[in-house]
Order: sequence, then structure tokens, then C-alpha cells
Amino acid sequence: MENELRRDYFTERRVIISTGRGRRPTDYKLPLASAEDTSPGCLFCPGNEAATPPEIMRVEEAGKWAIRVFPNKFPAATKEPWSESESLIPSYGSHEVVVESPDHAGTLAEMSADRLARVLDVYSKRADAMLSDMRVGYALVFKNHGRVAGASLAHTHTQIISTPIVPQVVAEEVEGARKYRARKGSCPLCDAQETESRGPRAVFNDGKAAAFAPYASRSPFEAWVMPVRHVRALNELSVDELLSLAEAMRVILKGLKYRLNDPPYNMFMHMSPRGEDMHLHFEILPRISILAGFEFGSGIVINTLAPEKAAEFYGQK
Repeated sequence: MENELRRDYFTERRVIISTGRGRRPTDYKLPLASAEDTSPGCLFCPGNEAATPPEIMRVEEAGKWAIRVFPNKFPAATKEPWSESESLIPSYGSHEVVVESPDHAGTLAEMSADRLARVLDVYSKRADAMLSDMRVGYALVFKNHGRVAGASLAHTHTQIISTPIVPQVVAEEVEGARKYRARKGSCPLCDAQETESRGPRAVFNDGKAAAFAPYASRSPFEAWVMPVRHVRALNELSVDELLSLAEAMRVILKGLKYRLNDPPYNMFMHMSPRGEDMHLHFEILPRISILAGFEFGSGIVINTLAPEKAAEFYGQK
């Protein structure tokens, strides 16, 4: 079928898969980009540590920093006190930056699974620290890779923002998962990864972690990465499961970097809000297509590359 209206696994999100408007997967390959922001004045490079706010956390290797965490200089959330009786609620929370490597030109795609697992462990520790404040409702870990995806600096980094509320997108997933569980007696993401790992959208599954192109993909080459076991947060994973999750993520990120010439992408982690039970997962959305009037006016995205083709692309050696 040339045009299909597909529905997400457990939310009301709809997507049109319009293969008639599409191209071959290799046609999405971008021209090789020149290095961005390579000046020695990069704020995230070694030697410029004093240019950032004071460190919150550091991971060292061979006596030098390998990962740094510090507050964002221009935070979207701050710990301003407020009264519950006030109608105007401040954007209460924290806004942190995780610089995953001292290498200015390095990316997550080039890291070993062990090294990337250390990065994931930092995400976990910082999100947990934010959630220890009971005025915080959620902590979102997200990565903007490339200027088109919203990165203001080229040096690889991830951000974590905590908010006093559970964001709407996450709340809709939680509600969708709750309704699905009431209807079928199981977790929608447990069911999704189990089904997808046997089908044409499978990319990776080693029994501990899975990666696949979701049925209702919103962009060409969208991929989801998650633990096979039902867990609510990164801190529930064993060491082996964390390594497998890192390896599954590497498969996706290496495909983007080395076979599509490193397109911009957004990656974010959706974990279970406090007191809820939603399967932890990462969503990776390459910014290859442009949202236009139909998408903004309808809330329905048109994706010109079928996820089955995306999975086939990722699976190629």
C-alpha cells in the first residue's frame, strides 16, 4: 500500500507512511559536513573547564576527565521557591549539561559499549539526583545532535532538565500504557519489542536489549532502544543489561554516522514518572525531513520512509 495511516502502539498518535513520496534509504544520505565550531575556544574542551559553571560530577580515566556534568549557563529551570497557593508556578527544577567526552570531534557512535554504558550510568545518577527533590515531577534526559536538531555547540553533550510537572508527551504515554494494561493485561512496550524483534522492523535483540524501527515512525530512520526486561528506570538495570542497552544504541548511532554521514538527530529517554509503571525506552529521531503545514495543522506526521526499510538499512553490514 502506497499510503498507510498508522497508529502508535499505545497512544493516539497517528502517522502517514507515504512510500510513494519517498526515496531509497541511501538517497537520504547527506553530504559530508565540515567540522562545526572547531576553535580552541570551545567551552567544553579540556583546558576550558573554568569557562563553565562549577562541576556537579566528573568521571575520570587515566587521571583525566572523561565525562563532566555542570549546570547549564542559561537554564530553562531553576530552583525558585513558590507557594502552593500561587497561580503562577515557576519552572522549578534543574538544568544540567553532560559532556560525554573530552574529544571535541568525538560522538557517541564512536564509543565502545563499555564507554557508552558509563555515559548511560551518568544519565541515571543525575536523573535520580534530580528526582530526590519531591517538588520535581520528572527529569528528561535528551540529546540534540547537530545544529538543525537544536545543538548550539558541536562538542558532544546531553542535557537533563527536571520540571515540577510530568511533561504532556510522557503523561500521554503513561496513560496509554495504563489503558493498554487494563485492556490486555500486559505492558505495551514489552509486547512491542517482543513482536518487533521477530518481524521486519527488528534491528537488534540479544535477549537483554532491543532496537527496532517503530511501526508508526515519525521520521525516516526513527529507532527505539529499550531493555528487554520490564524496568522503569536505568537504575534498575544490571551491569550486563546496561552494556547490552549501550550496544543496541551503538548499532543505531553507527548506522546514522557512518552510512548517512552523521545527520542531525534528537534522542530522549522516557522513564517511568514517580509512582507509575512505564517501560524505560530511548527514542532516536533523525532530523532528515521537515515538518510543514499539514503536520502542524493536523498533528499527523507524514513519513516518506517505511520503518521496514529503515530496519533493513540498520541491519545491513
